[in-house]
Amino acid sequence: MVLIPGYIIFAISLFTVKTIYYHIAISSVVAVALLFLPFKKVKGGFLPISLFLMFAFLGNIFFHPGRIIYDYGFLSVTDEGLYISGVRTLRVFSMVFGAKILTHLLPLNEMIHSLDRMFRPLEKTGLPVRDFFQMMGLTLKAFPVLIKHISDEYNEIMKSKDVTGFSSSIKYIVSFMMQVFVKSIQSPESFFSTEGNAERN
Repeated sequence: MVLIPGYIIFAISLFTVKTIYYHIAISSVVAVALLFLPFKKVKGGFLPISLFLMFAFLGNIFFHPGRIIYDYGFLSVTDEGLYISGVRTLRVFSMVFGAKILTHLLPLNEMIHSLDRMFRPLEKTGLPVRDFFQMMGLTLKAFPVLIKHISDEYNEIMKSKDVTGFSSSIKYIVSFMMQVFVKSIQSPESFFSTEGNAERN
């Protein structure tokens, strides 16, 4: 219960404290904490996160007033631009990998239960807080079943058809996903039917 409010305060501090030294210190603590996580946990999503951090840095470093550090044609890097891009990039790094640490320390089911207890007082205002978090919990439980069902069905279809070449693969993937989309609208319960899975096996 303490971890979630702690992370919320942590995230708020990243936006309210502007000094670069604070962000360097926080990101250093987060980086050290990542060393104690399983490598698989840290590696997950590392490439897209790295690309996002790179774009966050490059997207904020140019076109700021200040003392010019580097100038190349119409592109110039100033001390102010370097400061702003550094703060914003470190902020994203700390938030994203701080969330990874949080999910490692607190399983999703416990996290949802903690959020439910945190926001339960809002039910007095008429907000369906309990129903929302119950639905979220059911969705998380059902998601692995849904992924397995779609994966098994896709593998069976691809085995039964003679698919050669990249364009043919894309064609069948699009066709299959359209069928899944239509089926999810018409009869979503069929994805979780044990009878349907038994017949398929």
